[in-house]
This record gives sequence, C-alpha cells and structure tokens, in this order.
Amino acid sequence: MSAADPILKAEKLSLFIRQEAQLLKIVDNVDFSIGRGEFFGLVGESGSGKTMIARAIMRMMPPARLKITGSLSLAGIDIVSASKGEMRRLRGKTVSMIFQEPMTSLNPIMTVEQQIQEALRVHQTLNAAARKERVHKLLSDVMFADPSKVSGLYPHELSGGMRQRVMIAIALANDPLLLIADEPTTALDVTIQQEVMEILGRLQRSHSLAVLFISHDLALVNRYADHIGVLYGGVLMEHGPCASVIARPAHPYTSGLLSCMPRARIAGARQRGIDGVVPRVDDWFDGCRFAPRCDRKTPECTVANVVSVLRDERSVKCLHPLP
Repeated sequence: MSAADPILKAEKLSLFIRQEAQLLKIVDNVDFSIGRGEFFGLVGESGSGKTMIARAIMRMMPPARLKITGSLSLAGIDIVSASKGEMRRLRGKTVSMIFQEPMTSLNPIMTVEQQIQEALRVHQTLNAAARKERVHKLLSDVMFADPSKVSGLYPHELSGGMRQRVMIAIALANDPLLLIADEPTTALDVTIQQEVMEILGRLQRSHSLAVLFISHDLALVNRYADHIGVLYGGVLMEHGPCASVIARPAHPYTSGLLSCMPRARIAGARQRGIDGVVPRVDDWFDGCRFAPRCDRKTPECTVANVVSVLRDERSVKCLHPLP
C-alpha cells in the first residue's frame, strides 16, 4: 500500500441486518474514503446508520447478523471477505475504536495499566519493563500529569473525561492507522469535551492518524474535520471538504442540520430546525429518503432513482440541490 492510497475505502457499501426471517437494509450504497492523516466527520441524526458503518468496519457483528455488500477495504485488505483471524490481527493494530460511554467498555475489575497492557500483549512482544514504560508514555500522551498514579486506578475511580482519555490510550496502544471515534464526547460536559477533542486532534496530527469521527454535532465536526459526510436514512446525502460543505451546503438536509446548530437568538425567534423524523428502516421508500421533510421536493423526488452529482469537489445526492 502506497502513502497515497486511502486507509479506508467504501464503494457501493450496503449493510443489511437480519431481523427474524428477513434482511433489512440499514445503509444504502455508500461511497467514501479516508486518507492517511485525514480527519473525516460522519454526521447525521440518530438512526441514520453512522454507528452501523463503524461496526461493519470493525466487523463487530457476525455475518449471520450483519450482511455486508459492496466493497469495504482497510489498508488495502478486503474487510468483507476477511477471515476471523485476519480481523483479529487488524483490530487494535490497523484499526481501533473508542466508544460513547467508556464505562461500559472498560473492565471494572482491572486497573488502567492492566487494561492497556492487555491491548499491548495482543500485538506486541514486549517485556514487562517495556510494557510499563509504554503504558506511562501513552497516559502521558493523553495528558495525564501523573501516569504512574493513574495506571494503578480502577475505572470507577476516574471521572468521565479521564475514562475517555484512558480509552484513547488503549485505542492508540499499537499505533493503528485508523481510529474510529463513535460519539466519544456526547456524555461529557463542554469543557471536558473540548479537552478530549484537543487531545484527539493533537494525536491525529502527530501520528498522521486517519480518523473517522462519528457525531450528530455538526458544530463540533466543523472545528476539526478535513472532510465531512452527511448521512440520512442510510444514504450519504453529501460529502466533500468540510469548509466548503459548511460554508455552502448543497443538500437541503445539510442545510437543515446547519440551521439546528446553536447560535445567538435573533429577535427572540426560535431556531428553524427540521420537522419530522428519520424514517424507520422497515419504512423505506423509493426516491429521496429526505423528501417527506424537504421543502424543495417535487413529485419526481419520491419516485426517481436519485444519483450523486459532483459539484466543487463534492458529491451531492439530490435532484434539486441548493445553488
């Protein structure tokens, strides 16, 4: 794999989850890629399919439960057809993931040091002294002033922000190429959220780390992402350079999300927001999935096969994009 090749590439990616005797499509024909050192923000409302894409990349669900079609490659390796053994070698070493609530991911009966060392043992053959040194270096990297003290603590002795920083240290223990961060700051207050994001950004730059950052917070993504993908109802409605997408959204859904961003109230007026809800996966229909909530829709929006069009380095899936 050359330095110019993407770390992660999805082409015509569709995901189906098995529910009783039927397969329900939850992600529909998605295309995107993430290069080395790139911060890619994947945004959308709850129920859009963001977390399921992350789970597919990590192959966290068995094929009997989650069916993957299309192409999904990680560092040139086909994830769709990879064996369980190949995926065990990839997880932690090539790709790692941090989650929204670290308390459910950390082992409550193991110290911080034991949990980081466990991640190291899977992929590295270090002696005890080298492992301990690596643990302290990782804790220092995530801004703990006293790594030796923190390494001996249990998860319940840490604050929410401290637990999330420990999760980042575990995720980066084996120098992965790609870090998936699934809403990692949602449960944190604003000050700690900023601290965690600054740590992620600094480590991403210093390690040339590719980051897939999943969030419903467009304002947060705007501050850190190089590229952005806007997912709705399992469909990637718009993606491209973050600055141009935010400055001049082409898809009505992206524009609607931007109207929901917190801002100063003007003359007591309420924020516009977006009426309606994301459609259930067992309620999908032909045409544009956003059409029922869109004030630009025309009759063909509900029946046409909407294809992506390119505009200003961006891909937009809309029959009537914004000017």
